[in-house]
Amino acid sequence: MNHRTINKRIIDYLRDISDDKEVVVDQNKHIKVTGCFRGRKRSMVLFCSPSSCYQTYLRSALRRFLKSLEMDLDLTPRF
Repeated sequence: MNHRTINKRIIDYLRDISDDKEVVVDQNKHIKVTGCFRGRKRSMVLFCSPSSCYQTYLRSALRRFLKSLEMDLDLTPRF
């Protein structure tokens, strides 16, 4: 799967689970997604350069992010 498609799905997923359904996406060297999750302002950085294991690394990073928010891991999107 294309890395842009994966990033778009992650951003859409984070937008859906945010408190106010809004996130801010900034990009300097890395893509940074910032939003309000469970009453706290949190951000997640997506990897900048795709590799052969991009899906695996990003899925793991998303699960760690959700775990830090104390959210159920079954909510992770499929990509």
